Amino acid sequence: MNKLLKIALVLAVCFTMISCQKKAKKVLYVFNWTDYIAPELIQEFEKQYDCKINYDTYNSNENMLTKMMTSQARYDIIVPSGDHVSILAQKGLLEPIDKTKLKNYSNLNPAIIQKAQQFDAGNQYSVPYFWGTCGLIYNKKYMTEAEMQDVSWQIIGDKRFEGKKNITMLDDAREVLGVSLIANGFEPNNLSAESLDKAYKTLLTWDKNISQYDSDSFKNEVQDGTIWFGQAYNGDALQVMQENPNVGFALPREGSTLWIDFLVIPKNSENKELAHQFIDFLLSASAAKDNALFVQYASPNQAAFELLPEEIRLNKNIYPDNEYLEKCFLLLNVGEEVLKVDKIWQEIRNN
Repeated sequence: MNKLLKIALVLAVCFTMISCQKKAKKVLYVFNWTDYIAPELIQEFEKQYDCKINYDTYNSNENMLTKMMTSQARYDIIVPSGDHVSILAQKGLLEPIDKTKLKNYSNLNPAIIQKAQQFDAGNQYSVPYFWGTCGLIYNKKYMTEAEMQDVSWQIIGDKRFEGKKNITMLDDAREVLGVSLIANGFEPNNLSAESLDKAYKTLLTWDKNISQYDSDSFKNEVQDGTIWFGQAYNGDALQVMQENPNVGFALPREGSTLWIDFLVIPKNSENKELAHQFIDFLLSASAAKDNALFVQYASPNQAAFELLPEEIRLNKNIYPDNEYLEKCFLLLNVGEEVLKVDKIWQEIRNN
């Protein structure tokens, strides 16, 4: 092989390698709840920013936190609930949000931003994603709409269900204990000895009727009658109701927990610029509207809210009226007192 041919082959290989490097796409690693983003938005962002989204899911804040603290996995976006934003920030695991890179931040409802500061003072580390409540999803074949219209959380412990194991509750310690506290007349952040004692006794009664604590399986089980009803986040329930008219949802009369989920960027993210672009993309009015239509939760995006159909804006299962919201409570970060919650949770789960 002559010298010129060798040089040509070397150059060809070099150009091929350079071309491949240019074509290599950036990857955004997202860690989110199941069924919590419209799939077409992922595809749209990938196309618009010439990147690839690697998407992992979890089914509880506790599982997410454990992985963030013990795994070597590096994510660019995670979606914790409010109290876990506080925990992640206190542990130094979050990157401050650069709002100068979020041209759509002004689309957010100021009232939601104000509430969000209870978890993240100055909204330094987080951007509201969705908010909502939890209630009871039910199969209309077994539970009548009339019965569920003014239902109490205490129905979970009704003796007629004892031993049947046809009820589920969420795999979330604060949510489960929270509604037990509310059912006993306490706020869910009240972790006094008296409140916890009463809530614990209630949970022991309820547990006799519980088949499992799971935040996903009820979506299928309530439809096939494996369970008759169960604790559910309102958006998850409404997703199921869209597909199955035999499923209903009710907000118990005592009130409920109120939550806000957030978009945050982990400190060890390797794609912080792309992460900011993803957050800003989701904050656009059109993307936030499409996302709200898919996940069926209340959007904190005022610009998107105004684009939603009237039947959604007036749906009290998605946007409860002020009278009901006065009976709903944000689950705040309770610091070391969470150990009391964990102790009760383990005792109930191992009962």
